[in-house]
Amino acid sequence: MAYKRRRRNLRAGTQSSSAGYAFEIAYPGIRYVFYACLAVTALLGFIVFGALYAAGLMGLTAAEVGSSIALSLFFPLIAFSYLLWRGRTLRQIIASIGLSRSALTARNIGIGFALFAAILVVELALSAFSIATGISLPTNTAQVFAGMPVYFLAFAMFVAPLDEEVLFRGFLVPRIGIVLSALLFALLHLLSYLSISEFIAAFAFGLLAGYAFRRTGSLYPSIAAHMLVNIVGVLALAYSMALL
Repeated sequence: MAYKRRRRNLRAGTQSSSAGYAFEIAYPGIRYVFYACLAVTALLGFIVFGALYAAGLMGLTAAEVGSSIALSLFFPLIAFSYLLWRGRTLRQIIASIGLSRSALTARNIGIGFALFAAILVVELALSAFSIATGISLPTNTAQVFAGMPVYFLAFAMFVAPLDEEVLFRGFLVPRIGIVLSALLFALLHLLSYLSISEFIAAFAFGLLAGYAFRRTGSLYPSIAAHMLVNIVGVLALAYSMALL
């Protein structure tokens, strides 16, 4: 019904005949493609890879890599599938989560670098606190990423940040607010790394990134910052392991 109504609007000239909208007119079942992908990634991430490992048909590293990639892809699919179900077009969704071309500006990328610098300050503050108090605050990143294949490290640097920002900032911030979305983001990292320092850093990042998204309406600052954080983390890990 919604598809027929949008098609009537297009014929009446009340809708833009942009390439993105024309694509949805030509392929009205595009939403079901997203629904199917959502189901597949959920099945792989939460059931299949674990079952294969339990049955001895897949190694632990392969199961962890597969589950992590499936879970990461699951995040943006949640956002897109829900918004498609609510009747949004792809063009509207991309604009609403801050990924339109107009949102990609030098200023917003510059804000991303500023976010990255702020997180470095948080990390340094945590290290200084640990040294001053003698309280151990390990990140456990070495244990998590050690022995992982190169393609997974590349995924962690360039794809996972985009996936997470779409869900936690672009989708959740307008619906549950900056603080709650940052808390969920931090809990994800706590469960992934079992590290209180990762929880604190992720929570701080979530607050800053959520504020930047709300002020700019662009997701590119947090994507740029998130990618830089992951790139530096992976390269630092690779360097430290090379010295061992």
